[in-house]
Amino acid sequence: MLNPTKNHSAASMLERPLIISLVIMLLQPLPVWAGPGHDHGDDAPAAATGDAPKRQATGEVFLPKPAQRQLSIRTEEVNIQPLAKVLELNGKVALDPQTGGMVQTTMGGHFVPVEAGVPQLGQKVQKGQVLGYVHKHQSPLEQSAQQAQVAQLKSQLTLAERRFERIQKLADTLPKKELDSAQSEVQSLRAQVSALSGGISSREALRSPSTGLIASSSAISGKVFAEGDMIFEVVNPKVVRVEASWFEPGAVPQFSSASIQAGNSTVRLKYLGASSSVKDQSLTLAFEARELSDASFPTGQLLKVYAEQAQKVDGIAIPSASVVKNSSNQTIVWVKKEPEVFEPKVVLTEPLSGAQVLVRTGLTGNERVVTQGATLINQVR
Repeated sequence: MLNPTKNHSAASMLERPLIISLVIMLLQPLPVWAGPGHDHGDDAPAAATGDAPKRQATGEVFLPKPAQRQLSIRTEEVNIQPLAKVLELNGKVALDPQTGGMVQTTMGGHFVPVEAGVPQLGQKVQKGQVLGYVHKHQSPLEQSAQQAQVAQLKSQLTLAERRFERIQKLADTLPKKELDSAQSEVQSLRAQVSALSGGISSREALRSPSTGLIASSSAISGKVFAEGDMIFEVVNPKVVRVEASWFEPGAVPQFSSASIQAGNSTVRLKYLGASSSVKDQSLTLAFEARELSDASFPTGQLLKVYAEQAQKVDGIAIPSASVVKNSSNQTIVWVKKEPEVFEPKVVLTEPLSGAQVLVRTGLTGNERVVTQGATLINQVR
């Protein structure tokens, strides 16, 4: 017969390890899976796709189409063609002697404005228009001497007029030449008195030499000017005259035309000729443009003149924005080799105009050169 106490003890010893194992399993953390879109970046980063802009080992730049559109890359096919060789000269805007002019005082004195006031800068004036007056100054001694001379002439005039009246009453008995002589004496004395009286308080009218705009003015009411001082300068805004300096020895080459920059636009100039005398160790070349629409160049402004020689050379014209420098400080342009690959080309350039340069070597023609965004491509690493 079995002992119940012993059977219960054996069962308890068998159940105890099972309970401990179950407790340990329950205490361990259970794995948790996040839902879609709730990962925390624990995975390793994906490998690069290879579609990002990058510079290759050959120096070429890989630039995908989306990046080209984002950077506004523009290209243009270029070809070799006859082009006029252009020289870059230092120029200065000068006053045109045909349509402009200076208003100077010939006797000196203090300035007196007209009733409308002192002409303002930029004001339009007509040829012959009075811009002001200059009252002449006299010392007290000179003024006293003139007044005394006027008084003496007036006294002589009074006597001459009385004598002329007496001769007129006796005109029938006296020779006609005496009447004419008395009349001439009266007229002469009257003219002398008038001229000398006007000289005491004389004034000079300042008139505009041409139709145009007031470019400069030093006129102030009451300001004293010396003889020969310039008071106003009148220019025609539709005409620009540029004088450039030529320092090279020998004869001046023949120029067909020239150009200057007015903001983003180019103004064509006509070559007038060169001076035959040296000034400041250089010859002066004159250019002009007439009937301008909206360009205005102030007198004395310094600018670059791109003078085109009559002789032409073969080359390629590209925009100045296409030319950049590489890491070796060489002048390069970027050429589109493939739809997404750009190749640098070392070139030799010369000035052609303010907006273009002449490529002498480095390009062979039929190439697509980057005309916009070259600096951005040059920064890709």
